[in-house]
Amino acid sequence: GLASWESSYNRFTIGEHPQTIAMSPVSGRPIQVNTVIGHVFDGILSGRKVDLRRLSLLSSPPTKKQWDKLSQMEAQTDINVVGDPKTSGKDGDSVKMTDFLAPIMGEEFVSKEFNDRTPEEKAKFGNWCELFKWYSSLRRIGFTPSFETEDLEGY
Repeated sequence: GLASWESSYNRFTIGEHPQTIAMSPVSGRPIQVNTVIGHVFDGILSGRKVDLRRLSLLSSPPTKKQWDKLSQMEAQTDINVVGDPKTSGKDGDSVKMTDFLAPIMGEEFVSKEFNDRTPEEKAKFGNWCELFKWYSSLRRIGFTPSFETEDLEGY
């Protein structure tokens, strides 16, 4: 059979909207739209072709400034985004989003329990997690975006 991500990826590739895919996945149990988007990124990492322009309409890619900030975080946290996610985190541990984004989010946020975070903090963190998904996926496949314009002309 197909890997769990492949069905979502295949359906996205033929033009289905992630919302539709999320409501009726192969497993039968509805999934989150972000899970479907994650499955499309899994396709990228598996060497499959993805219409980045279409994906960017559903998940915002980083701007040049955000890309540079993510690159800075990679150097600052010593987390290798192109390495094995299970061993490329802090101290050879798995990559944790809170570790990577700590310089952006602040130590106060990182030390808070999930349920103690404000809706604003959760939204900011979620946005940076989405940008990280773009950054890490494109870095892992060796793709360097062009930022000559902010409308994805370089993609």
